[in-house]
Amino acid sequence: MSLPRLSIRRPVAVAMVFFAIVLVGVLSFRRLPIDLLPDIAYPKLVVFTSYPNVAPSEVERFITERVEQGVSAVPGVERVESISREGISLVTLRFAWGTDMDFAALNVRERLDNMRGQLPERADRSVVMRTDPASEPVMSLSVSGRNDLWSLRNLAESVIRRRLEQIDGVARAAVVGGLEREIHVDVDTRLLESYGLTIDDVATALAGANASAPGGTILRGRYRYALRTLGEFQSVDEIAAVPITRRGEARGAGGASAATSGGAAPEASATATRGVITLRDVAQIEDGSRERETIARYNGRDAVGLLLFKESGANTVRVAEQVNEVLVQLRREYPEITLDIASSQAGFISASIANVVQEVIVGGILAFLVLFLFLRDARYPVAIALAIPISIVATFALFDAAGVSLNIMTLGGLALGVGLLMDNSIVVIENIFRNRELGLPMREAAAVGAEEVQRAIVASTLTTIAVFGPIIYVRGVAGKLFGALSLSVAFALSASVLVALMLLPALAARWEGGGDAAKPGRIRSLLRRAGARVGASVERLVRRPLDSFDDGFARLMRWYERILLVALAHRGRVVALSAVLLAGTIALALTLERSVLPRVDQGAFQARIELPRGTPLQETSALAERIERAALGDSAVTAVFTRAGRQEAIFGVDERQTGIN
Repeated sequence: MSLPRLSIRRPVAVAMVFFAIVLVGVLSFRRLPIDLLPDIAYPKLVVFTSYPNVAPSEVERFITERVEQGVSAVPGVERVESISREGISLVTLRFAWGTDMDFAALNVRERLDNMRGQLPERADRSVVMRTDPASEPVMSLSVSGRNDLWSLRNLAESVIRRRLEQIDGVARAAVVGGLEREIHVDVDTRLLESYGLTIDDVATALAGANASAPGGTILRGRYRYALRTLGEFQSVDEIAAVPITRRGEARGAGGASAATSGGAAPEASATATRGVITLRDVAQIEDGSRERETIARYNGRDAVGLLLFKESGANTVRVAEQVNEVLVQLRREYPEITLDIASSQAGFISASIANVVQEVIVGGILAFLVLFLFLRDARYPVAIALAIPISIVATFALFDAAGVSLNIMTLGGLALGVGLLMDNSIVVIENIFRNRELGLPMREAAAVGAEEVQRAIVASTLTTIAVFGPIIYVRGVAGKLFGALSLSVAFALSASVLVALMLLPALAARWEGGGDAAKPGRIRSLLRRAGARVGASVERLVRRPLDSFDDGFARLMRWYERILLVALAHRGRVVALSAVLLAGTIALALTLERSVLPRVDQGAFQARIELPRGTPLQETSALAERIERAALGDSAVTAVFTRAGRQEAIFGVDERQTGIN
């Protein structure tokens, strides 16, 4: 028994099957991660090692070369590249596509741990970094207000960042810009020498005084309490009062120093009295800020920036919604600050999804109108209108099973497949209509009509899948990107075959009482009479336009027949003209611009400026500020977010968005 006949004989089972498919598809849609692009794990690792205040040649000799030797034997490494800068070593490992990068990263970390003893003690521990689209921030936030930059940075680090990192799906939040508190101790070397002290003595005294330590335990009754001594600095005065050494102990040293340093010793001896030598005696202590490494601005005013990075596989849109909820709470708790969203990928992703939904709706309406024009029966177009959303919802279930996310590539595949989705259903419906006009009962017409075209439908679908299928096996970034699109098309077409061969015949068999041998009930009879009256009214309204359409279509067919006869009479010329058109098409195709991804208007753009190494931060910031003013002078620009570093300034400019194309 064929699949269409089985579906017609078991309509309740078919209804339950498709109800289950729709239910699973809806649940799967809620589970699907939503992102801008497919999850692309670039086969590249970067080993970053900091060796502060060391020349590039020494970094290369003591860090880079040793790291290269240690990690070059990791399985799967195809190429090793390195860059040595002042105080920084970057070693890049490139692997073959398809390598398990999680396992490769573990191998690299293990080898770095084993060779830790071969690196200088002053060098920081090496860090292994991965490169993929998830390493780009999905949102950028700006924190500004009446408070000073130090207070804003402190609030961003101690409160805002922690609240944001608690959100499910947020991997980390990086704070940029603002001022960081730093206590400056400016030592007077002449006084230090006069007391016979060194910088190491000052550093040792500060390190020993700024420490907390366990103090053992104390037994009080039946309970034992753990104790600890609190020795960390709480104020600048505590730092100034740190004892370096006793004056009596330093006087002899000071005299010895006087014998070798001229007049510095008598001056120091005149100031020496009984007691201890504290830090304030030999240094000036200032409560200041650390040297700025980054400057953040929002719409031309100083601010503190927060860059949000999501976890791999997290739903970008859902993360953005939760971030917005947290920002609303923070604005209520801290009314003195201003929290702005400088940039977000969620808006573009949501607009892309809305575009696909719009395409589906428009495609369904157009398909309904075209079928109604040719078949003159509203029941057939309604069946097509049901087939499209059911096929798409079933595709979501396949996405979830295959671990595919919703992104611009998979959504593009669905948009591409909307027309293909209708093809199978239209072929089945048209053939059922033809058999019905031949005089077959509706139930038999539905079975015969679907059976006659089922092989052609399956073959056509498999042919289309065969065209898109090999893209999955393409290596590199193109394979990762367009593999998702090909899967989307293949899943959608597979679902459309089931809808065309199971659901549509079962629905068609119920029309005109084809599925009921008994007399219909009262309610069903009333509904049928009401539908017949509505249909008759609609037919009277559209009869004249439909008759005009039929006359125009008949004339078009007569013209087509004449043109076809002329073409058959001059077959050689037609073939030659076709060859010329083919050659011209190929020539034009060779002139087209080539790119992995098309240019898409996201309503925002970024500009990156790199100045010569060693350029002061203030000079970089001044150049960025000039570009900010030019951008803000454009009435179409609503926001400008700037992050200036030692060698770069990154701008994120949002434009007023009138639509996504």
